[in-house]
Amino acid sequence: MGYVRSRKFCCCIPVRFGVFIMSTLGLIGGSIIAAVGWHGATHKDQAHLTKNQEISLIIASLSYTILAMVSLFGLIGTIIKRRSYISLYNTLVWFHLGFNIATGAYFIYTLFHKVGDSDVNNCINGSTDKFKEDVCKKAFEVGRGITIGLYVLFWLIELWGCIIVADYVSQLQEEEALDYPPPAQMAASAPPMATTYNYGAQYAFSQPENSYGRQNASQV
Repeated sequence: MGYVRSRKFCCCIPVRFGVFIMSTLGLIGGSIIAAVGWHGATHKDQAHLTKNQEISLIIASLSYTILAMVSLFGLIGTIIKRRSYISLYNTLVWFHLGFNIATGAYFIYTLFHKVGDSDVNNCINGSTDKFKEDVCKKAFEVGRGITIGLYVLFWLIELWGCIIVADYVSQLQEEEALDYPPPAQMAASAPPMATTYNYGAQYAFSQPENSYGRQNASQV
């Protein structure tokens, strides 16, 4: 029986363990972030959110809710080593990555337009002090830069996780192909069946050295 080498990432860590960690963190982290986001969306009056901020928060909460649900499939599939679950998880995390990039790009766009202007104006609060205006603008720019950096970092981490999951799916496909080869391959590798009418077999006394006349001559 053949053997499929376990694929690794970071030089020595099996991809199965990587999928387990990724799905566990996705389930726990996604659930927590989604819960905080939905709480803020349902209590928008207390959070003093603008309309654009409320829309962005709802979209982000929906995104992390989907991530938590998708990660549950990955966690179960990794534990029971079921390729169908891992394949579904692989497809869904790629879709989630695309959705997360799209929603994050929209939120970053709002930071440079309506939301940014609104936050700066709320910070200034009608003051004519030039120093306060500069402080508010500087604080917003720093916060915006940190937010963009975190978004990019999360995208890269999720992209790396998607590559690990895809690698594990390929490993499971190789293992299944080894355990359950195609019928044509099994038929080709099976030895021919020996029968009474197998004309390929040689009859012992048909060889010249074993013939009756040759044996009598040698005895004489």
